[in-house]
Amino acid sequence: MARVLINNKWYYEVAPAGIYESHYEMFVKTQAKRMWPRFHPVHFKASVYARSDPGVKADFALVERSYSEWWVVEVELEAHPFEGHVFPQVRKLAHATYGDSEAERMCEECKDLDLAKTKAMLKDHQPKVLVVVNRPKPDWVKKLATISAYVAVFEMFIAGENDYVFRVNGDHPVGKSDNISAFRFDPLMRRWMIADTPISFAGIQDQQFSIEHEGFTSTWKRFEQEDKLWLDPIGKNPLDDKYDYLLVRRGDGRFSFEKIAKGAQP
Repeated sequence: MARVLINNKWYYEVAPAGIYESHYEMFVKTQAKRMWPRFHPVHFKASVYARSDPGVKADFALVERSYSEWWVVEVELEAHPFEGHVFPQVRKLAHATYGDSEAERMCEECKDLDLAKTKAMLKDHQPKVLVVVNRPKPDWVKKLATISAYVAVFEMFIAGENDYVFRVNGDHPVGKSDNISAFRFDPLMRRWMIADTPISFAGIQDQQFSIEHEGFTSTWKRFEQEDKLWLDPIGKNPLDDKYDYLLVRRGDGRFSFEKIAKGAQP
């Protein structure tokens, strides 16, 4: 069984059979704003319908703060039967019809939502579907991808009564991302990356950055001189010098480097 060491204290994985689904759902909802900061979590237990299928209920919804997208979320335990329960439930949620009555219900549950914008969002955008599960389920990921549904992993670890930590993995709603600047290898200081548009950092106070790239994270220090700005890796530069890179600030606040062709304009 997996365990996590934090500040000299061991946290042990909560046994899958040792938690009720209602309790697990409560923990996921409690951490929703931290996991998906660009979204309003909304209690959404209304029955929705896909064609002539019986009604189905999601566990909650996520509404992007700019109303550019929204998700319905299904919370499951890994022991639940996939073919007989999870897949049919998710398929119905993905294909259900959503309209004004659902928008009104959502706005009643979440006072931060604007009714007119919510109605327009439901009219213009079918929701994406997210399944949150307590253990990695690669077989679920492959099969749910066939109906454009996503799987997020939310694992729980405990050190004592009400002393929990959580491990989050998989696919997660991110929301609107901001392109910060293109970067290229400095020809004189090959470890350093020089920004094409240093002015784009004007509102960013960080002097040190954790930046993701292809699933891994590296740490970078910011250095400025006159009208130029560089990022200097702490340790080996993990980037491939065959490419330039676009620095993106994701909707959840994380930074990432994305490959672009040499000399490309993002």
